[in-house]
Amino acid sequence: MDRFQHPKRRSPDLLIRVAAIGILFALVTSASSFFRPVPLRAGAQVAPRPNIILIVVDALRADHISSYGYERPTTPNLDAFMAGGARFAEATSASSWTFPSNATLLTGRMPRRIRMNDWASLTARVPAEELTLAEALKSNGYQTIAFVNSFFVDKQFGLNQGFDHYQRLSPSGPAAAINELAFDWLDANPAAGQSQPLFLFMYFYDPHTWYDPPAPFDTLYDSTYTGSLTPEVYQHGEKVVSGEIVPTARDVEHLIALYDGEITYWDQHFAQFINRLSAEGLLNNAVVVLTADHGQMFGEHGKWVHRNSLYEEVLRIPLYVRFSGVVPPGTVIDTPVFNGDVMPTVLDLAGLPVPSGMDGASLKPLLLGNSNALGDRPIYAEMEAETDPDSLGYWIAPRYDLRSVKDDDWKYVMQIDNPQGDALYQIDTESVFEGQNLIASFPTKAGALSVKLHDWFKLPTDFGFLPSVRFR
Repeated sequence: MDRFQHPKRRSPDLLIRVAAIGILFALVTSASSFFRPVPLRAGAQVAPRPNIILIVVDALRADHISSYGYERPTTPNLDAFMAGGARFAEATSASSWTFPSNATLLTGRMPRRIRMNDWASLTARVPAEELTLAEALKSNGYQTIAFVNSFFVDKQFGLNQGFDHYQRLSPSGPAAAINELAFDWLDANPAAGQSQPLFLFMYFYDPHTWYDPPAPFDTLYDSTYTGSLTPEVYQHGEKVVSGEIVPTARDVEHLIALYDGEITYWDQHFAQFINRLSAEGLLNNAVVVLTADHGQMFGEHGKWVHRNSLYEEVLRIPLYVRFSGVVPPGTVIDTPVFNGDVMPTVLDLAGLPVPSGMDGASLKPLLLGNSNALGDRPIYAEMEAETDPDSLGYWIAPRYDLRSVKDDDWKYVMQIDNPQGDALYQIDTESVFEGQNLIASFPTKAGALSVKLHDWFKLPTDFGFLPSVRFR
């Protein structure tokens, strides 16, 4: 979260408002019509390796997506397109905020492995010796292009390593604006993806605060609210986090409706983006991956927004992989995975070697039907503390470093140097979010998971790690 960013939009373009009103429900009821096959443009050729399209949607909770079981039709276009591939039912982010999560996504390594001392510092940067997905693809002949839409994925943080073109929309804006950057580039590069395969990284910001979707999405899921917790009041949630504002149940209902409106607004522009790629012939031989960096909180466990905990609300993310002719359509995979698996999976699907030294694993065997490929692998996550009142994230971040492990149906969360804050939860398909802290009732289980955390993170200090080594 960037508390100093301008709102995404304050005065939505009138044409967008009018057009959205006329086509919204057509989108919801006939989304599949957006993805009709489009003939190749004249002279187009299929690159020998697949194009790679990686899409990240900031702050998109998995359980607010229709195909993940949400009761609202928030994502008809996403559901229609990704029905042609695989959906991972339980995907976890390595961290609960943007910078470390995306660093893991683009390196396949957990944040602590990357050996940065302060992720929240404005001088922080992914070390040059880390191998990124873009670098791995570029060294194998890919053209590497990115259009991003969040401060904490700006090139100053080193996530641009390996990209031929890396452009950030500043200040962060709506999906229509980031699409326009990509479409302008495609206009200027009509041969993209032909003789040279393309890696295109798209980073959308819409579900992130402020929750301020343009009409008609601002009232799509709640047209009767008359309370005072407007987007201008809630902003990034600062006054609610501080306790200055205590939302009522009706206020929370409205916030969630605005958040869902942001998702549906984004979903409309996702359809436009996919249609443009199809028209360019870029999807004829392509791996398409869609995920998020983290989720959002709406008062569950007394927490708001994100970057403050390791609860499932902020760690559960969507993950879809589509690769026509390789990944069977309609696949649903229940094996727990995490966003560090994306880089090795993409390389493996592209027929490229997966470097050693990664914490993530290729999901290709799962995508091809081997449900036991990863065994009983625990899933880890982490969140660093902020104790300096003058630091950028102090207002939202925890005061103790947090580490968590999920193994089978159990989850253990540890507060470093504050054992009274440790917690053990049982998570099952009936209740995917944390309920009662069972640490006192199941000390043996808590002890076993504590050992896993210590072994993985080398707790209580992290000095057990060797310095980062780059493997190519």
